[in-house]
Parts: sequence; structure tokens; C-alpha cells
Amino acid sequence: MRKSDKITKVADGWAVDTRSIGGGREVFATREEALDVRDQAFADAVNGEYIPRTKNPRTCDFARGFIQYVRHKQDAHAEKTETHQRNLQFMFENVAGLRQRKIMDVTTAYIEAEIIRQAHSTGLNRFNTLRQLLKYAVKNNVARTNPCREVDLPKKEIKMEGAPRISREDIEAIIANAGEYALRIKFAAYTGARVGEEIATGWDNLDLDGSAYHIRQSARHGQRSSVKTRAGIRSIALPDHLVADLREWKIAQPLKQRGKGLVFPTTEGNLADGGNWRKRGLHPACDRAGIPRIRWHDLRHYYASVLLFETPATDAQITQFLGHTSIDFTRKIYAHWLSDPRRDKALAEMMSKAFS
Repeated sequence: MRKSDKITKVADGWAVDTRSIGGGREVFATREEALDVRDQAFADAVNGEYIPRTKNPRTCDFARGFIQYVRHKQDAHAEKTETHQRNLQFMFENVAGLRQRKIMDVTTAYIEAEIIRQAHSTGLNRFNTLRQLLKYAVKNNVARTNPCREVDLPKKEIKMEGAPRISREDIEAIIANAGEYALRIKFAAYTGARVGEEIATGWDNLDLDGSAYHIRQSARHGQRSSVKTRAGIRSIALPDHLVADLREWKIAQPLKQRGKGLVFPTTEGNLADGGNWRKRGLHPACDRAGIPRIRWHDLRHYYASVLLFETPATDAQITQFLGHTSIDFTRKIYAHWLSDPRRDKALAEMMSKAFS
């Protein structure tokens, strides 16, 4: 039978009948759309690659099987499964038409237009979940190819000026105006711990007698788990004044907060919310000190600046203290600092003494 016999005008659009090749009957709004579907169907049938549209699952339905597959894989990881679930839920709630869209209709053009919007890590993380979902679809003969392979991903730009330099005077003023959040802010500024690492810090991570902080865990999505990379596992020397403050806090910490052994828990003793620390502690402290608001992560940059300008630590040591995966990564973030004339002069003086 000729292909032209497979498309007919009906009351609500144009009908495509692919029952002769194992498909069904489907109605489309425009003749052009119907022609495209018909031509693709018969071309796929000739090549032995035809996937019936009427039997093709909706993305939201197929996603449930995908999550079960991820959860029961031999190398299954609970956190990875939760990440995929969270990413899919976000996309179904925020990407136009994705929930009801057939798997075979999630095309490269659709992904680029509706999903790839910004070059940030969260967006690319969601794209990775979609890529894994469609890879699973190909494996199960629900899609012919994975359209994510042809997606043009935006290049991530590293802003060399992105790590702000904060003065010691500003940090001290912020701490002085932080009230009950003062020790949390001081801890971040003088250890360089990421906010998740600080939230997950337990008293067993602190060797107050040896003035050492052993970072092994981080808090993500309300749970305490291992740090993401091997480089994140590290030990940091604690300054004496911070050790003294921590000793005082350990004694004063209310009994209600001690149940899980956390250093900076909620009033009920659970993992804290970094967003609350910023909104209720850091930003009001900046306002009271008359200093432009900074991010919690900027406290980590302050720690890096102390290492760079006030200690003889090498770039390799600084990379280790910050928990970066490579020296190159550290240099990309702080390249504009590494060329600072004051540091160059200090290094020149140190080298002169070393070679004299």
C-alpha cells in the first residue's frame, strides 16, 4: 500500500495510520506534522527500526522504570538515585510539556530549546539525568537514538574575578556583629570549610588538644554523607583562638543539641540549613557592620587569601588545604591573586633570604 494512503483529513486534524507496519492510528493538528510522522515511520520500518508511536510511553511513565533500574544496578548508589529523582521531578514541574511528552518526541531541538538554558552546574546536572534516561530508553527499544549526543552544551566560563578579596578588618567586623552566628562565621573564615562540610562537622571531627580539624563528611539534601572527592578528605590546623572558642562552645552547648554529636546543629540537634545561616546570620551581620553583603562561600575565599598572603604555604599545599582536586583548579579560581604585586614582593623577599 502506498504511503499516501496512510494520511487522511479528519474533523480534528490529520490522521496517520501505521497499522500495516505494526503501529496504530494517531491524529495531528497539522498536515505537515502528520506527513513528518508518516514519512519517518515508513523509513524506520524499511530499516527495521520502527517504534510504534501509539505504544511509545510518556516520559513521566518511563522515568519510573528508569529510577527502579538505577536503584537496583550492581553499582547502585543511594545518593545518585536521589539526585536523578530530584532532577526529573524538577524538569517535570518546570520544563514545558516534558511530563506528557512521548519519549521518542524528546528531540535534540526540544532539549536545547527547553532544557539547556544556562551554563551552570545544576543545569548540566539535570541534563546528565535526562541523558541517562534516554540512554536507558535506547537500551529498551523505546527510542532509536539518544538525542542528547547531538546537544550543543554551553561552555562554562570561569570568572577570574569571581573570588572576592575580603579584608581582615571586614571579617572581624562581621563576626563582632553576628551574635549567635559569630562562631559559625569564624569557623568558616578560619578553616575554609565548605558550608556543607561545616554543617556536617561533628565533635569527633575536631581534635581540640591537637588543634586539628579532620574533614571527612558533608551535608547534602538534609543528610550527612562522605565528601564528594578524595581530595575533600583533609586535615586543617586550627588557630588557637578558634580552639578556645570551640572549647567554650562545647561546654555551653545545650543538651538538646547534643544528640547527634554535631558542632553547629539546629536547636533540635539536627543538621542545619546553610541558607538560614546566610539569611539570619551572615547578611544581618554585614548590614550591622556597614559592609556590603557577602556569600557564605566568600568566607572560604577569605581563608584562601590568608593562606596566599600571610603564610609561606606553597600552591600545592593551599590546594590540599582547600580540598581542591588539582593545582590547576586552584590557580583558575585565584589566578588574579597569584599575580598580586604585594604577594610577588613577599615571595621575592623570601627567595632572597633562601638564596643568600
